[in-house]
Amino acid sequence: MFDPTQRTVDHDVETFVKMFERAQVGEVAPVSPRKPQNVLLVLDASTQDDLSIRVARHLQKWFECSLSVLDAREQVDTNELADDVATSLSATALPKASGDSFEQILDGIESSGGDLIIVPCPYGRDYEAVGPDSSGTVIDVLLARSPVPLLVVRKPYGDEDELFHQVMLVLIGENKAAPAAAAWAAGFVGHSGSVQLVLILEEEFYNNVRSLMQEIAPDVEISADSLSSALLKTHMHLHVGLQKAAEQSGFHYELAVLRGDEPAADSIDDRPKHPLLVLALERADHASQGHVHDHIRSSPNLLLIVSVD
Repeated sequence: MFDPTQRTVDHDVETFVKMFERAQVGEVAPVSPRKPQNVLLVLDASTQDDLSIRVARHLQKWFECSLSVLDAREQVDTNELADDVATSLSATALPKASGDSFEQILDGIESSGGDLIIVPCPYGRDYEAVGPDSSGTVIDVLLARSPVPLLVVRKPYGDEDELFHQVMLVLIGENKAAPAAAAWAAGFVGHSGSVQLVLILEEEFYNNVRSLMQEIAPDVEISADSLSSALLKTHMHLHVGLQKAAEQSGFHYELAVLRGDEPAADSIDDRPKHPLLVLALERADHASQGHVHDHIRSSPNLLLIVSVD
């Protein structure tokens, strides 16, 4: 017998009802692209640095943004790494500071006025040395506390990959960070590139709703297709806004609604060309937390993580 707590029942029923109430779209404005203006490049002398520097150079050229460079390694007194990279990029090297790496990075965001940070993951270790199991304490703290989006460099890859030509905005359920994440996705994609909005229907959510409805209304049949349709309606404003943004800015746009147990959902992190994955993180007790951490651990792609409290 399914016996959820009253809090779980109330929360899942409320979420379920709200999803089916969002059928009216009305007038929708285009998503306004968000582009970086002040980027903070964080270095750690790992193998990820080469790709981080290439990403920074691309952003600097593409968006004409200002660039600051920070070496936030603990127990490293010299600032030679940051100075050398800043010189090569015509950027500003932030002075070496003390304290935990995450504290130095958070202070660097404030002092530089950064609206985006590029950070290697795990910080301070080569990806090859730790493999896919760990994202590291620095990334965990930044996910919880950074006031600006994180562009996470997880696994180095070669120059043959065209940066930001393909952007995938991946969402699970309702998410307060979705509009901001969509704005960044539309801003990052290059002209003639593509943005794909991927809505994931979690198998756990589907099973919970089906079990709840069997208890509450045994005669009501809930299918994965009906929940997928409700999920699409929930994000219809976002979908239409991205369509209009694509028309205005000249990029290709498409939508996909996937069940979490479908092979297509598992293949997001296994594309022949590396897309930029844009992830919306709602920090307050939301399914997106596990979703973001799973992608950080498993994805070889660049991850742009946009958070709201």
